[in-house]
Amino acid sequence: MSPERNPSLKSLLAGFNHRGIGPLNHRSISIELAISLVMLVLLVEGVLLFLIYNRQADYLYRQLQAKADEYAVNLSETLAVPIWDFDDEQIKRIGEGFARNDLVTSIIIHDVEGTAHYEFSRNASANQIVRTVPVVHTGRQIGEARFSLSLDAHRRDLTWLRNAAVMVLAVSLVVIVIATGIVLRVLMRKPLAILRQGMDRVARGDYDYGFDEVRHDELADIARRFSKMADEIRARERSLQKEVAERKRGEEKIRESQARTRAILDAIPDIMFQFDRDGRFIDVRGEVEDLTLTAEKCIGRKIEQVLPGHIARIFRKQLTRTFKNMAVRVFEYDLRVNDEIGYYECRLVAVSDDLALAMVRNITEQMTAAAEKRRLLDQLQRAQKMEAIGMLAGGVAHDLNNVLSGLVSYPELILMDLPEESPLQKPIRTIQQSGERAANIVQDLLTLARRGVSVEELVDLNHVVREYLKSPEYEMLRVHHPRFRMELDLADDLFDISGSPLHLTKTVMNLISNAAEATMDEGVIRVETQNRYIDTPIKGYDDAEEGDYVVLQVSDTGIGISDGDINRIFEPFYTRKVMGRSGTGLGMAVVWGTVKDHHGYIDIQSTPAQGTAVTIYLPSTKEHRIQASEPETVETLQGAGERILVVDDVEEQREVATVMLTRLGYDVTSVSSGEAAVDYVKEHGVDLLVLDMIMDPGIDGLETYRRIIRIHPGQRAVITSGFSESDRVQGARKLGAAAYVKKPYRLDTIARAVRDALKA
Repeated sequence: MSPERNPSLKSLLAGFNHRGIGPLNHRSISIELAISLVMLVLLVEGVLLFLIYNRQADYLYRQLQAKADEYAVNLSETLAVPIWDFDDEQIKRIGEGFARNDLVTSIIIHDVEGTAHYEFSRNASANQIVRTVPVVHTGRQIGEARFSLSLDAHRRDLTWLRNAAVMVLAVSLVVIVIATGIVLRVLMRKPLAILRQGMDRVARGDYDYGFDEVRHDELADIARRFSKMADEIRARERSLQKEVAERKRGEEKIRESQARTRAILDAIPDIMFQFDRDGRFIDVRGEVEDLTLTAEKCIGRKIEQVLPGHIARIFRKQLTRTFKNMAVRVFEYDLRVNDEIGYYECRLVAVSDDLALAMVRNITEQMTAAAEKRRLLDQLQRAQKMEAIGMLAGGVAHDLNNVLSGLVSYPELILMDLPEESPLQKPIRTIQQSGERAANIVQDLLTLARRGVSVEELVDLNHVVREYLKSPEYEMLRVHHPRFRMELDLADDLFDISGSPLHLTKTVMNLISNAAEATMDEGVIRVETQNRYIDTPIKGYDDAEEGDYVVLQVSDTGIGISDGDINRIFEPFYTRKVMGRSGTGLGMAVVWGTVKDHHGYIDIQSTPAQGTAVTIYLPSTKEHRIQASEPETVETLQGAGERILVVDDVEEQREVATVMLTRLGYDVTSVSSGEAAVDYVKEHGVDLLVLDMIMDPGIDGLETYRRIIRIHPGQRAVITSGFSESDRVQGARKLGAAAYVKKPYRLDTIARAVRDALKA
């Protein structure tokens, strides 16, 4: 059968000829072989040039390093005598002579105390060789010289070497390409042209052509294989039409199977329903018992007869859209199963014009996890908001405490000098009490800033509750809210906690005060304490982790808190009360800050018109309480003329501290900055520093103390601050500071701290 009578065979041969030799980007064996040879030679030559370049670069760099070492030795020996003799002129001449070297980019010569005698620098690149050499005289270091050498000359030599290597490589490339092209043209192209001409004849239908002109063994083998391939193509032509018909039938079945498979894969196979176009169940597969359904109840019935009404309407609507668009529909719904709400996802797809598949998956766990994630995110956002507001409040509190020092401390000193019958006694005590009340409000701000609890001792929470119920504050609360009834349920075996009695008392006071104001009519306020071990985390407004806790719960039968307000109840200054008449708006924010400072957790549950319960979890401790000693008086805390240096940037605070300490019998000097304190102790010895932690501008208390103990190791100090006990304060305590006193302080407080520090 000739190619003219069989056009398909001719097209196959012609197609093979053109596709096999031409279309692959017109690839040429001779060109590829030439490229391979050129690349191999260039690779070898490039590696050799690279090694030579690296070796020479390393040699040049070592030479420069050796020159730097030689300069360092010469410079050290030359500078020994001038530095020893303090001959600045000679040092300058030596430095200027060294700097005339073009390689030198900078030089610094200083003595052992760090005083610079000569400095020089010029603009240079970032890459330099730096040497630091000690200057030694009679076996002792008396100074140091530091210089740097430029690498610019080194880089210029390397650039010349690289350019030479590139030039050699380029010339080699030209020579190799020309030589390779000549050789391959003679040895490759002519035999290949003969083979190509024979293949063209076979492609045109001359199947009897024998490639007799091909002489090379390799090309002759290719020719024989080509002839054999042509024979096989001619043989396969006879069965091609039969195979095509059978393949069409198979492809039709494959397409139907693939369509069904894609539909199943698009829908995740948990529970499968099949519907006809009328919404009637055709088949049901999977764990349908989880939906309280069985196949017998579903097959043959319509959606409305099987599923609840609202879900049936959802399925009917989605089924109509699926048949209309022939696309996958994904939707979610909830269903009560066995008295519990379950959440489900359905993937609905139309397989044909009258058949749809629905795959139903239970996504209750995913929905629950997403809700839990949102709850935890809300907790995090609340905590971040409180931290941000707390930082602002803490900064304000620091400045206010410095201002209040005069209102708290000066009245106490004035009262000590006034006779009892003086008419100024009452107004001055009123000023002092007002200052102390203002200081208490500032303390609330520090508690809000999470920096207010600096004292920790063993505390009986039952004792805190009972003492508050005996206090004047509680009596005043009963006067304004006389109609509520107080119930106590305090555990007899309550564990102790470690914390601040003052802050815990304010927490109890705020909780009971809020409960009383919420109980507008006759109601009940209940205060409970108990020990509780939490073995699994409790999730609520604040999640309580596993451990032993002392639990305080204050509940009331008042008006409750709405859902909108409960998420903001701990925000500072957020209140539904009348500001200025019912408090500062900091009460619950102080409660939150105190609980966090005591490493505890808080939960709040409230129902409008029914009441509120606030539960606090505070970690318990097994330590035993130490019996308190008799209180000391100012008379027992007098000094004996010890020298004290007061360091504070606020003039009023320096005056207050100076007057107080002088009254206590100490020899007092004051300075206004850390730098001045360092200069003072260089010339004068002191027994104790009273050191403010935050001073602006200039160095703060921690840096001041660091510099002073370098001059006088073991120097005693007392740290004061109007802010709180921060990381900087802790750093000073680690360096040796004996105590920390928070501003504003009273006379007995500073007296006790100074006495203890001097005895340490």
